Amino acid sequence: MLEAGEDRKRRTCNEFNPKTINRYGFSSPTGGNPGRSPINQSLSREREQKWFEMLRSWDRVMTSDYRRVKARCRKGIPHSLRAAAWRALCGGANLQQQNSGCFEELAGKSTKWNETIEKDLHRTYKMHELFAEEGGMGQKEMHRVLCAYSVYNPKVGYCQGMSSIAGILLMLMPAEQAFWCLVSILDKYLPGYYSDGLLAIQLDGKVMEAVVQSINPSITSYLEEMGLQSTFYSVEWFMCVYTRTLPWETVLRVWDMFLCEGVKVLIKVGVTVLILAFSEKSVRDKCDSFDKAIKYLKYKLPKELLEEDFFVGKMLSLEISERKLKESHMEQLAKLKELFG
Repeated sequence: MLEAGEDRKRRTCNEFNPKTINRYGFSSPTGGNPGRSPINQSLSREREQKWFEMLRSWDRVMTSDYRRVKARCRKGIPHSLRAAAWRALCGGANLQQQNSGCFEELAGKSTKWNETIEKDLHRTYKMHELFAEEGGMGQKEMHRVLCAYSVYNPKVGYCQGMSSIAGILLMLMPAEQAFWCLVSILDKYLPGYYSDGLLAIQLDGKVMEAVVQSINPSITSYLEEMGLQSTFYSVEWFMCVYTRTLPWETVLRVWDMFLCEGVKVLIKVGVTVLILAFSEKSVRDKCDSFDKAIKYLKYKLPKELLEEDFFVGKMLSLEISERKLKESHMEQLAKLKELFG
């Protein structure tokens, strides 16, 4: 008979059912993607061909026609080419080429973060086929990627939330490719997000609040009345890049835009969630306490509001200019500097 520890390592999570895996690898009650409209195969093939041609001449396209790249990312990258596109967008492919053999060397070194990373493995994407088995290949690869990063950037090391980012990358690509994308995302897109005090996240949360106020002051007044500051919800939103917040198809669309346009997308997504959640007075009246408001925001938003096409369409329709974001950023940065010195 197997020892309890060995048996635990070989079994999959109790909730995971391999018979109900959807197209993204998650165990779903329906085994599919409920609510998703049928895929137009002709349109899908056309988009794949456009992306294939664009990836073949990536440097030229990014230099001469970035607007076209942005427009196509906003429409959604074909899933069959998402790994290649994400690597190209974030620069992970170039980093890997410039640092051949470096990942294996880093992954083979010891790190003081080993035990902390081990603990987080067992609660990250436990409903996904790649990570459901405790001690399985998926968890081992995630462990290697995260340990390698903690050695690569010892000043940052490891912080809870990184596993969610490493995990979504590993769902699409091998460990070495995922590692260099992780390096690019953490160091180039999200600098300061995982530092002590999370000041960069606090700053972006304040910018998000300022943008909401400029669009719908009633929501700001309501959130202030409920005592619902952005830190109560935006830390998880930003640190995990919405992987624990939105339906998976919407997550992928957000990442398509995020890797193309940068961190401002995370702010715009947060603004969209808040506006969709609390624009209706009837909802604000019903959620008349802090507990009710935070539970509604985190767990009870109607699914149709977060469906990918509706959500992305709403986000892109909001009038959030680059100028407004920059002004809000500078204003909130000055306030934080005054507060913390």
